[in-house]
Amino acid sequence: MADPAHGFAGGARPLVSVLMVARNTAPFIGAAIASARAQTLDDIEIVVVDDASSDGTREIAERHAAADPRVRVLDGPRAGLAAIRNTSLAEARGRFAAILDSDDLFHPGHLARLVAAADETGAEMTVANMVEFGDAGLGDGRRKVRVFAQGSEWARPRRIAVDEYVRGNTIGAEVVTGYFKPLFDLGFLRTHRLEYDRGMRIGEDFDLVFRAMLAGGQLHYLPEPGYFYRRHAASTSAMTPIGDLEAQLASADRYAIPDNFSLMLACARRRRTIVASLRTTRAIECLKRVRLARAANELGGCAQAWRGLGRAMGEAVMKRTRKLAVRRKLVPGGQLALVLGSATPAPPLATRLASLEADGWTIARAEAGPALADGLAIPNLVALSEPGAADLLPFAIAPDAPVLLASGDELAPGVMP
Repeated sequence: MADPAHGFAGGARPLVSVLMVARNTAPFIGAAIASARAQTLDDIEIVVVDDASSDGTREIAERHAAADPRVRVLDGPRAGLAAIRNTSLAEARGRFAAILDSDDLFHPGHLARLVAAADETGAEMTVANMVEFGDAGLGDGRRKVRVFAQGSEWARPRRIAVDEYVRGNTIGAEVVTGYFKPLFDLGFLRTHRLEYDRGMRIGEDFDLVFRAMLAGGQLHYLPEPGYFYRRHAASTSAMTPIGDLEAQLASADRYAIPDNFSLMLACARRRRTIVASLRTTRAIECLKRVRLARAANELGGCAQAWRGLGRAMGEAVMKRTRKLAVRRKLVPGGQLALVLGSATPAPPLATRLASLEADGWTIARAEAGPALADGLAIPNLVALSEPGAADLLPFAIAPDAPVLLASGDELAPGVMP
């Protein structure tokens, strides 16, 4: 990679604009920007739009800007997520725009792969498979890592048709295609005057890609995971807020659907699931206030809404049950333990690893994460030697391995389901 200190002179146009919007993501944004700066494709700019953060986010981004002239930090409009994203789109100077959320990560080869595929296929939008990682949401220190799109249909590069894209954004879909973060051809977006819908806070990515596809844009998919999607307490919610569901429903009613029977069916089904989810969410709010009759009225005769209520209640019970069943011992019989973080972990982790090594385990140490995803043997155990090592976890891609979390003088076992 070229020395980033050389930067861009005289306003030269970069090949790719990495677009990042941020508000109070200080624990994560440094790693996100660093992953963009570490791209093997160095002909990029990194546009960070900070929307009035109060937790040090802006200061972290500006430190990166001071160290690398490819990073620009701008003020957000303070008018909602879609408006912030539109600010970044308007400021982008590249031929392409790549989306990177401020709590996520890029694999170092991510942009190079996307640009090569876009040049080869001519697609106006190119996406890569992802790896989800982070808090398992159980409140017991567990972490999870999994490849996002799995199955034979996701194991090869291909074009995603518009009706498939809509089906993949129906509530309950196995692979939610709207989660993919595209590389956009900026010329195409600007020619068709496409930007994010300012009325949407959730689902705005799907909405923009769908409208681009309706305008004739092609969406190409790559199976190699290049984007690492972090789940944490602030990024996910067990239930989509009512206002966001109403915004999605309003958006669904505005689409001008062409005379394509398969697409019309997919859009109609998606709309029905949004309505059912809205009914379920309203009913749950009524139940929280012990308004049973009102909850039943909200559900009405919608069988899908009743099933949604049953799933929500079952998940709540399961979550509480799993919290009470925290595993206290590692599953024996493994052969490879991968230590992420410092080369010399503090006790008691070092003691535990020494014991495993004496029992015949292979102990592999990796201080730098990005290379791990390429050709790494799947470990039987992953050990995080320090809190910051959690950012290396997705690169290991070890979906079934137990995790040892070093915390003070204790070891906390976790499981990556």
